[in-house]
Amino acid sequence: MHHAAETGPLRSRILALEIAHEVGSLERDGSLERGLVREFFRQLQERHVLRTAVLYLGAGWVGLEFIGFVVENYGFDRAVLDCALLMIGVGLPIALIISWYHGAGGRQNVPRSEGLMVGGLILIGLIGSGVILTRDRPEPRSPTLAPAGLLPEDLGEGSLAILPLTNRTGADSLNWLGPGLADMLTTNLAQLEGLRVVSAQRLLDLLRQAGREETEAIPDDLALQIASQSGARRLLRGSFMAVGDEVRVDVQLIDLEDGTVAAAEQSRGSDVFALVDDVSARLSGQMVGPAFTPTELTPVTQLATDNIEAYREYQEGLLAERRFLLEQAERNYRRAVELDPEFAIAWLRLGMLANVAGQEALLAFQNADNNKDKATERDRYMIEAMFAANFERDQEAADSLLRELIDKYPEEKEARYQLGVFYYATGRDEEGREIIREAVRLDPFYAPGINHLAYMAGRAGDAEEADSLSLRYLELEPGQANPHDSRGEILEMIGRNEDAREEFEAALAIEPGFLASLEHLVRSHLRDNDPAGARAALEPHMEPESADAAVYARRLLGDTYIADGSYPEALAAWRSGAELADDLDRPDLQIQPLVESGQLATFMGDYEGAEASLREADAIDQLLGGVMFGLLVNSGEQGRVDEMLVVRDTVMARFAAAPPIMQGQVALVTLLVDAIVAWYQGDAQAAVQLYDEARELVGAPRPALVGPSMQEALALIEVGRAAEALGIAENMEQISQGGNRLNPGQLQGSLYLQGRAHEALGQPSEAAASYEKLLDMAGDGIRQIVSMRDVPERLSSTRAAAGT
Repeated sequence: MHHAAETGPLRSRILALEIAHEVGSLERDGSLERGLVREFFRQLQERHVLRTAVLYLGAGWVGLEFIGFVVENYGFDRAVLDCALLMIGVGLPIALIISWYHGAGGRQNVPRSEGLMVGGLILIGLIGSGVILTRDRPEPRSPTLAPAGLLPEDLGEGSLAILPLTNRTGADSLNWLGPGLADMLTTNLAQLEGLRVVSAQRLLDLLRQAGREETEAIPDDLALQIASQSGARRLLRGSFMAVGDEVRVDVQLIDLEDGTVAAAEQSRGSDVFALVDDVSARLSGQMVGPAFTPTELTPVTQLATDNIEAYREYQEGLLAERRFLLEQAERNYRRAVELDPEFAIAWLRLGMLANVAGQEALLAFQNADNNKDKATERDRYMIEAMFAANFERDQEAADSLLRELIDKYPEEKEARYQLGVFYYATGRDEEGREIIREAVRLDPFYAPGINHLAYMAGRAGDAEEADSLSLRYLELEPGQANPHDSRGEILEMIGRNEDAREEFEAALAIEPGFLASLEHLVRSHLRDNDPAGARAALEPHMEPESADAAVYARRLLGDTYIADGSYPEALAAWRSGAELADDLDRPDLQIQPLVESGQLATFMGDYEGAEASLREADAIDQLLGGVMFGLLVNSGEQGRVDEMLVVRDTVMARFAAAPPIMQGQVALVTLLVDAIVAWYQGDAQAAVQLYDEARELVGAPRPALVGPSMQEALALIEVGRAAEALGIAENMEQISQGGNRLNPGQLQGSLYLQGRAHEALGQPSEAAASYEKLLDMAGDGIRQIVSMRDVPERLSSTRAAAGT
């Protein structure tokens, strides 16, 4: 029914009567619900609402694409695109309302209800646009040129910069492919003799200095500016898009002197690696002039990986690592090497992560070295250097390789950073600081370098520089946990403990399972001799979602009890950590609390409980040093030398059948095991001789710690070499407090050994001071530790000898 002259309200009433009539008939035949649905869709069709929605969404998508193109390529603020998206979103219900009221034919007017709804939506759009346009946004970073002397201003005629390709697929999940394709093209074209390709990392640094991330589209003017800052003469940039089931890559070679396009190439296919090889081969003909000798390009798959999923994981790992999301980066790299076990550079990145350590890191370095032929020249240098430093312990070779890498690739900041870390670790403090400063001058936004310089300044007592650099790091990585944690450590170094704890808490608020901040928060209180405060600070963090953090929190809780001599409570805390890991089916997390509880039970004389814990850990990992030495000491403390010999033979058999990575440690482990056996057999002289041989083997003279230090120090005291034992004990004290996790058990053992060494050296006052410090920590609880239960008596005798 239709009357051309009906008003809006009258039309609504007539429509209501029609619906009521239809409802009555539907009720009579029992199909009310189906009738209402049919009537609703009939009205939508009659008023062209569905057609309006489809046409509006299509036009909106075209409009957004156009506005996005303008914003990306002509330097407009991102807020323009945000406003457009808001207005298009608000416009959709307005279009549907108008279609409902005026979609049918005939004369129309605007009822009040329509006006209120449309006016309200327009008001929402205007207010939202005002908020977007006036909201605070970080100032864009200004591009920063590298200082003179670190990079040549002009890399020469045969120089090329390759920027990340723009993602035109519309799928954010493919953002990684932009820098990934640039990295592949860099790898390929760097093979051309006479062509110098700026490293992908250098260009990403310059992008970041310009306030851009590597996955963002880059406006033309900024692209030209960045390429020029890199020192290159030509620029390669392009894009990729999806065409059905295939990918199309378009690139342009631009002469930076006049901005003209020297060449353009396109390739299309389903194999991304083949596309890169094809584009590289075509471009090589354009770039290799008469002065150059062309070379045959090795396929990119032979210089990285032939597994595109592994490559994606690797690229996403790089992105996470640059943002200091180390756990995420670890997951990405692990997945990459699972997908391609021969992916050398992914193995290297995994081994170099700060949160990967011990045998696992060594295995990663070895796998990287084993597969280094499947890597670029630049990556091979870094692989060999890290292998030499971490696996072969050959700092001289690592130094030489890193220096050669820097000479060959002057823009290499990471090599400078690693070299600076090596120098600093070996006592060449100022050399280390200076070369890391070079890395930061290359990239003023290089967060790892800035963070490390802050630590160096703090340890050197330069409070002002340490404070400034830690604030700079915090500014560079907003919203991340690690900068807060690092600043907390810096504040600790310069004596601002309360402020430091606030930063640790801030880190945990951002990432509740952030292990380093859990460690540092507890350590901060324990350094102030406040175990109760440590427990109170830890209590809110005992049940994080992260399984790693939940188990670790129980281990740290055990530390707080050790610190005040509450050893049974510590044992219970560590065992609860092992039980939780077992409940979560995480044997990897179960090992350490089992070893810790086993060792503590041994010291408390609970030898049966100790063996049960250690055997359980041994069933999980049969080559873990803490388990093997724990079983030896547990048998030795009971005087069961025959059992020790059985453990010794088992250890030797296991190492003989171990993977190649472990073979280099067989001789060292043999000497240390034999030394412990000799000590418990009552032959201190033989034990010391074996310890001497072990130290000579690994080049670690005293007071460096090698193997179980308590037995070595006691053996040295017994054979009249107490001064050397004192050095070991003092080093134990430093190490117990110098790591991320304060080790109160090791600290207490070191104080006991210092007291014993001072006694042997005829220094009763110093011995008494050590025993007093130990009793201040542990109180009467120290009597529960079998090997140290004589501390109160020794304190009395040394005080008497000192006349105090």
